Amino acid sequence: MKKKLLSLALTLVLSLTLAATAQAGSRYTTSAGALRAADFTGDAALAAKLDAVFAGTPEMYEDIRCTTRASAPIGSRNVPLGRTYYVKSANGQVYSGTSCYIYANAVYATLFGDVPYHGEDAGWKNSYTAARNLSSASYSEFQRLGIGFGALLRTTSNADGSYNGNAGHSLIILKYDANGITYLEGNGDGKGLIRVTERSWDTFNSTSVSGRGYKISFIVQPKTAAQTRTPAYVGRIGKVRSYGGQFRDVRAGDWFYRLVAGAYETGFVDGRAPTLFDPEGNVTAAEAVTLCARFLSLYYDDRWDFGSSGAWYEGYYDYLRRWGIDTSFAAPGESVTRGEFALLMARALPQEARGGEIDTVFPDVPAKYQSAVTALTRCGVITGSGGLFHPYDPLTRAEAAAFLGRMADKSLRAG
Repeated sequence: MKKKLLSLALTLVLSLTLAATAQAGSRYTTSAGALRAADFTGDAALAAKLDAVFAGTPEMYEDIRCTTRASAPIGSRNVPLGRTYYVKSANGQVYSGTSCYIYANAVYATLFGDVPYHGEDAGWKNSYTAARNLSSASYSEFQRLGIGFGALLRTTSNADGSYNGNAGHSLIILKYDANGITYLEGNGDGKGLIRVTERSWDTFNSTSVSGRGYKISFIVQPKTAAQTRTPAYVGRIGKVRSYGGQFRDVRAGDWFYRLVAGAYETGFVDGRAPTLFDPEGNVTAAEAVTLCARFLSLYYDDRWDFGSSGAWYEGYYDYLRRWGIDTSFAAPGESVTRGEFALLMARALPQEARGGEIDTVFPDVPAKYQSAVTALTRCGVITGSGGLFHPYDPLTRAEAAAFLGRMADKSLRAG
């Protein structure tokens, strides 16, 4: 009998311990009176709207004509599972949905006068997609992307991270720091409860993202939040580390100093050794393919695994082939020319990252490189030397860094 009691006691202790562990890193608020919008935003107008949301007046309606407003204060279950509600976007279009999904859209519409819906940019007036298809959430990644107050985050179980109406969750980010994230959510307990949730990053990922087999399909935020980003960087490329002058052969007076530093900070290039960059060294075809693949992967933030069972560079070649980019211009170990690298990188630079109005024409560029060089010159990536491009000269590591630095950071471009 004593053994049985001891066993039951141990089981009870173990179950209580596991229950406490499951809740570690989480805290919930379900009373509107315990929340102050001013704790989340310093914008008085936004704070007033958020206080109204806490009190239960998001722009969510019970009818398709949007005449009867639904009430869903913090702590309520007034958005039950399966019940259809409606919200109206800034362009007047009405969207419908259920539970956390439509509630998050309604809160976002109340705050910013827009409805992200599926995270697709078409038709919006006030918003943009800050991130797509993330495998997890973290403070450093949110900082890099410039995620701000009020952003709408949607997770999904779809394998590629896209939204298709499958299982997932929608929430409004209120704040975050190095310790964790605080957000407003409907259906917070699986039964329609409206609450504010605080979680550590690990707990958020384990309970809402990777731990449930989900990805972050998209994060949408108002265009005014773009001021918190570094607008010079294209796509999702930004600084991932700082350059502290560690390369002894990259000096402040060198023409390539700022460009090498920029390419290093965005994660495109490394040194030949901890303190040496080797700026005059030639770039091989395998290295060129690697740089091109890194650019594309960082631009689209796809977190690609370049690992390969073959040579170190095979994963990078495979990646470019997936994009339909020709990699047969030279054998992997051969030096690549400036013209070959221009052709390769022009194929990788998306149209929206180009632009520019520079009309310089280099007379020494042959027809096979002409369109690529013209495109990169026009947007300030290529500058040439002495009025020429020198397409057949071997590409140096400093020149490759200049290409990548300017492609990633518009502030480094000519013009």
